Amino acid sequence: MDTDNIEEALSEPLLSESSAGQPSGEVSPAYSEFGDTHPERRESICSIFGKIPTIAYILASMVIFIIVLFLTAGLLPPSTQIPQEYNYTNNTPPLLMHQKLLNDTEPSGPKAVHISLTESPTAIHIQFSTTNIGKPVVEIAAKDNPSDTKKYDGESTTYQASDMCVKNQSADSTKNFVPPGQLHTIKVTDLKVNTEYVYRAGISTGQGIRWGEYIEIRTSKPAGFIPPKSGNNSSIKPAITFLALADQGVANGTKHGDGAGQNVTRLITSLVNHTVDSIHIIGDLSYADGSTQIWDKYMDMIEPFASRIPTMVAVGNHEYDYTRGDGSKKDGSGIKTNETFHPSWGGSGFHDEGGECGVPFAKRFAAPNNGNSIFWYSFEQSLVHTIMLSSEHNMTRGSAQYKFLEADLSGINRTITPWVVVELHRPMYNSEKYATQDAIGIAMRYEIEELLHLHHVDLVLSGHYHAYLRSCDGLYQEKCSNGGPQHVTVGTGGAPLDCDVQLFPNHYTKKFDEDHFGVGRVTIYNASALLFEFVALGEEVVDDFWILRQRN
Repeated sequence: MDTDNIEEALSEPLLSESSAGQPSGEVSPAYSEFGDTHPERRESICSIFGKIPTIAYILASMVIFIIVLFLTAGLLPPSTQIPQEYNYTNNTPPLLMHQKLLNDTEPSGPKAVHISLTESPTAIHIQFSTTNIGKPVVEIAAKDNPSDTKKYDGESTTYQASDMCVKNQSADSTKNFVPPGQLHTIKVTDLKVNTEYVYRAGISTGQGIRWGEYIEIRTSKPAGFIPPKSGNNSSIKPAITFLALADQGVANGTKHGDGAGQNVTRLITSLVNHTVDSIHIIGDLSYADGSTQIWDKYMDMIEPFASRIPTMVAVGNHEYDYTRGDGSKKDGSGIKTNETFHPSWGGSGFHDEGGECGVPFAKRFAAPNNGNSIFWYSFEQSLVHTIMLSSEHNMTRGSAQYKFLEADLSGINRTITPWVVVELHRPMYNSEKYATQDAIGIAMRYEIEELLHLHHVDLVLSGHYHAYLRSCDGLYQEKCSNGGPQHVTVGTGGAPLDCDVQLFPNHYTKKFDEDHFGVGRVTIYNASALLFEFVALGEEVVDDFWILRQRN
């Protein structure tokens, strides 16, 4: 890539208008049939683990885990004290004075704590679960003003097997349905933007409040936020950084849960120790397929980062798709179960995934109130407007989702949020030879690609295929540098990778990687320069590219 162009884009926040599909510069050929420009980086997960029997790999992992657990148990004594920075004395407010009341092993206190953005940068959703019924509460204070504590309460819900779309779910011996306990959502309002806070979640049962641990967060950067210049410091601060991944899973003994999702969680937790403003999980989160136990395990797994960084999610086929609804009830998105989207051209691409029909997904996560609950919505941070769509719902012209997308794109103020990112689970463009899945991508392009082109969408992020892929920039109607967005697939969140797949020849695929688990890291510096990095386990950047735009 021309480094002069990058330096110019980084030095000037706004430039004159040209085609939104301007190429970002040279791009690397892809792996496999497209070549490999970084052979020294390619250490194949597929070649290493693909030949090891699954049971041997699992047993080896268990032995290592037991050894580490034994050693750490003897070396690290348990502690229930408040971290030193919160260990105030005398007249300190309750939030920052007491020892935490909840040990990690306490079953009745808050678990699976996670936060998400709302329609306002001055508010956040805080969600958690408990095994017992009570009133959910959150106590919060600005980190630099601990005397100003505020307390909020919220709402609780749960779900039963009968709420989902497959009858007699509880009788399914492969699922052994267990109620998820109480799922709590609290909306915390009147916060200062881009400010550090400390909070804790709790459950009041009439015998006091059982509190969880203290958690530090930073509230969202408002739309249009540009970081202040750092005086004589020549380094350029990014306006916003977010992570994107899909197809994660959790170790559960199924074909989708071999434990790599935990490794990706550790990667994310490490990356958020740097500056990360949000995390986007673009479908196929837990692969629970009806199992409450797997959902619970997944929510616990992501808590180390999801409790600290706003985590925004999109629905995937494993959260929603079903075929056995009889119309006697509505699914999680409010659609009658006999009216779910099963187009003839989708073939077997829309099939039953355990009959969840979005119910656990909608009960466990919250979203801004500007679309259809958690299924399609949009949000803004700093210089980027992000639209979450559902590839599992009808998006044909005239549908509710199409109308939402059209109205949302039309309402964006590009002088405030010049970058527009669309995220949906199934990709519109890919290169793996799966005829049915390819047909779905082609159909989605037929329905919404013109809208994305018309409104100069910059980047489309997806998953579904368990690999990493990036297209050329400006992709529209299968032509590069044609005024469209750049498409990236990041289905590398932990589910088994698509090893040894066949790719069909095309000119728009510029990189394909079936060998690394990892996440996408998007860094936006100003209105003109966006850096995308594919960060693999070990924090190794195995692919990166710039998108450069000229605006007026």
